[in-house]
Amino acid sequence: MVTGLIHFPACSLCFKSKDPVPAYIGQRWRTQQRLEALQQLAVGQSSLQIPQIVYEDPEVDGRNLYKYFAQPLKRSPAGVPEAVAHTKIETESHVQSAAGDSQVFGLMFRTLGTQTDYRDGEAQTAPYSPEYIVRSGSVPEILTIATLTWGRGLPAGQAEMEIIDRIWEKHSWEAALPPMDSPSNIAKRLKMMEAMERKEWAYREEEIDKLQKVQMEVFKKVLQRREENQNELDAMCLYNHWQNHQKAKEEKIRKIQCDCALMLRKLITKRKNWMGKLERRDIIKEYNDFSSQIYAPLSRIGFFPDNSSDYYVVKNFYLNTVAGLCELEKSVQHSVSQLKIKAPKPKSTITKTGYIRRSGRLEAVLAQVHQV
Repeated sequence: MVTGLIHFPACSLCFKSKDPVPAYIGQRWRTQQRLEALQQLAVGQSSLQIPQIVYEDPEVDGRNLYKYFAQPLKRSPAGVPEAVAHTKIETESHVQSAAGDSQVFGLMFRTLGTQTDYRDGEAQTAPYSPEYIVRSGSVPEILTIATLTWGRGLPAGQAEMEIIDRIWEKHSWEAALPPMDSPSNIAKRLKMMEAMERKEWAYREEEIDKLQKVQMEVFKKVLQRREENQNELDAMCLYNHWQNHQKAKEEKIRKIQCDCALMLRKLITKRKNWMGKLERRDIIKEYNDFSSQIYAPLSRIGFFPDNSSDYYVVKNFYLNTVAGLCELEKSVQHSVSQLKIKAPKPKSTITKTGYIRRSGRLEAVLAQVHQV
């Protein structure tokens, strides 16, 4: 029988805790008791000194703030009702070993993962460089590259590695210098210093040559880019001039063609009347010829027939507006819109005197022939 009552649970679980520490070893915290015994002994013996316990600052509001975000994890086992789980937690003993607690609950805090709205590159900052204190009389070797920072020499490349190699070489050279205790050592020391100075000047000249080469490459690129931009501007200006000349040329050609057509028309007109005789206007001939200027005038003489084409359009109130159409519909008689079709009456083939007409007899004969 499966029930959800507390005093009749549906199932029961039994847990056995295995303690790796043997039973004969005490598991109580005895540090405080030992401290009290030492304090009692220190009262009678002045030579016995008890070390003072200094507690480290937990930095709850500082860098250790994340350690205090842990919350108790209360989850019932799978398949066990919540009421049964809470009853079991209340009734079971709370005395457990430290090893057992660590096995059951695990670490007090654990980072599972983080998620942000920004990319790693946007949230990335410069690496942390802790503060340091140099002891008096000591010169750490790492301080020779203290000028290298993140983004300015770090992470180290080929040039930075060469600088570090030169620093090591200089340190080894300084350690190999002879002491100034005799004239021969002093002369030897001066020669070594002069050789090192010449080497430093040669290295400096080589660096200057490299910098000059880099500057020359940069100048070449700048001049090349400048020349390319200037060439683009010159090409654009030439193209604009060419377009303007083309437009002027087309306009001039169009004007020459118009003048040519005008002169040809004048020559044709003069050729028709090469004798130079004056002729009167024949109105009857013009109206008789449908291709004359009366019916089809030319637009070059200033007449445009399409301009007044709306003049001949019929504009009627009863045809162009809805109100006119409604009024026109009301004015029409009802018999016009309601058609009445009457079936035709059959023609009578018998006369008033009782004789059959010839057409009737012919239809009767045709009917007999059709039946046969």
